[in-house]
Amino acid sequence: MAVAETHAEYAPDILQRTLQRLIGSRAAKARSAFEIHELIEQGLPSQDIISFVESIDLFHDKMVVAKVIGMSERTLYRRVKNPEPLSAEQSSRAWRFAEILTRAEDVFGDPEEAQRWMNTPAMGLEGRKPIDLITTQVGYELVDDFLTRLDYGVYS
Repeated sequence: MAVAETHAEYAPDILQRTLQRLIGSRAAKARSAFEIHELIEQGLPSQDIISFVESIDLFHDKMVVAKVIGMSERTLYRRVKNPEPLSAEQSSRAWRFAEILTRAEDVFGDPEEAQRWMNTPAMGLEGRKPIDLITTQVGYELVDDFLTRLDYGVYS
């Protein structure tokens, strides 16, 4: 079975689980990738995203939250006090983080191990931490590809 076929098989489950992580019970509103795209484009609720990222044990640092979402720490503090939707770009970055974390949990079989992996330099990523790479689309793709290789036991 080709990697692309396998990715297509689990994609709906990953999409729904990722959305559930980000916005909780409102995730039921989105039934397809197109609807999720529209939610991201409209801007995900900042309070939900901040709560999600802060709920991850290894990422309690607001600087990490700000970096992952793509906003300054000052703006993040303002959003905590006065919630408003994230921009489409910030929502997209939060989505990439949640999706990679969900995939890593599947690969490693343990949420804590996946979180540790996200914050540890990886040889297959030229010694870079996955959390540092997912701030761009290209970095996200590198991490996603590396997770696929790990899942299939291909490390180089």
